[in-house]
Order: sequence, then C-alpha cells, then structure tokens
Amino acid sequence: MDLPFDIANASSAVQAHYRRMIEDGQTPRFAEMAALQCPPGTQGTDRAFMEGRMNNQQLDAMPARQAKYVSDEARQAGINISGKYYCGGIADHRGWRDPKAWVSSNDDVLNVAKERRMMVTGSVNYDPGPSAPQRKLINESIVKDLVRREKKKNPGAKTSELREKVIEKHAYRVKNR
Repeated sequence: MDLPFDIANASSAVQAHYRRMIEDGQTPRFAEMAALQCPPGTQGTDRAFMEGRMNNQQLDAMPARQAKYVSDEARQAGINISGKYYCGGIADHRGWRDPKAWVSSNDDVLNVAKERRMMVTGSVNYDPGPSAPQRKLINESIVKDLVRREKKKNPGAKTSELREKVIEKHAYRVKNR
C-alpha cells in the first residue's frame, strides 16, 4: 500500500494507525487526518486568512528601514495599521498609503473587491463579471477635425453651430439624447 507523503514520513505508530483505519473502511483522507491528528484546512475563515499576519508580522520579514518607511507612510496617510495586513493586490495607485488596502478580515477584502469591481481568488473569491461597455458619444478629436473641415466649406458659420451639427450627424445614437 502506498502511503501519503506525510504518513510515510511520520513515525511507525502513525503509519500503523493509518493502516488500521484504512482496513476498517475509512477514507484515505480521513485516515490521514486522524492518524496525524491534524484537522483539515479552514479556507475562507478570518482565522485562516489572518494567520501569521496579525500584529504587523509582514513588516518583520522586511528590512527594518523599509518596514519603518512603510509604516510611517501609512500612518501619515491617516491609517491605523495595528492588527491589519497590507494586501497589495487590492491597493490602488497609492500602494500602502491606500486605507482600503490594509485589511483585517475576509469581509474587508470582499468589500474592496466589490467596490472596485476587482476579481479576487484565494481565501476570498469574487468575480464581478463583465462590465457594461463605456461608450462615448463621439471622441473630441473627431469633433474638432470635422468642425475644422466644415469651417473651410462654410467660413461664415459659427463654430458652436457647426459643432452641434457634427455631433448630431456623427455621434453614437442613444435613447433620450
């Protein structure tokens, strides 16, 4: 019988316990969990999300000068980083100065992802789906170019009137415009 990696590297007593459970009809995953006395992972919980991240432990892994710089910059931006974790994947252009990038739970990440229409996967999974296309009526450079051409044809016309005609003729048509 091939043993799972963790069981094969455990003591002979653990291996014997695993084999007895399999012989008794238990599933290999349950037998491994019981033999190792290790519960399954708890993905999706705040405890699992913040494990190893509380009390600014991420700053401990940085060089002292960089950690001080990041924490000082965040505090100057008005952010209380105590008990929070900097999640760079949801930060905007401000980086660690973004107050919403410092999170303390799965809910914080989910709320930011919903607000910013971001797709996130991992401890928190959220997909906002496709967004509606953002349509402009007409690009301003096109309007200027067409107004200039019309002005050459009719030098006496007012620019504002030509502009209205160009937009009416060439712009994307929408209801209630």
